[in-house]
Amino acid sequence: MPDFQLSSLAVVDDDAAISSLPQNSTLLGKFPTVQSMVGYAIVCLLVFEHAYFLMQQGSGDWKETLTMAVKKCKSSDIQTAISTAVKVAFKQHGNNGADLCETILKVIGENKISM
Repeated sequence: MPDFQLSSLAVVDDDAAISSLPQNSTLLGKFPTVQSMVGYAIVCLLVFEHAYFLMQQGSGDWKETLTMAVKKCKSSDIQTAISTAVKVAFKQHGNNGADLCETILKVIGENKISM
């Protein structure tokens, strides 16, 4: 099991700085920075939200529904928009965890996958 602490990732209180997060770490070789990890997490969240919406509309099997949501995401410009918005958020807020989280929540709300 890897030796790491979740405490700095588990809770971001209002006064916390995210400087304790490893800025140049990798996670299974896919995410060169915390910034890119946040971008991927937002896209995944939006895909799952869209799949949930589709399931509520009576779409068939959950695997098919998730596949449809991923295809919708790939056919849109959402990944570019999220990447750009996350870069701007990190540039504006740096290590201010509270402001960064607030901005990320706004990015999520503004970039929902449309039907």
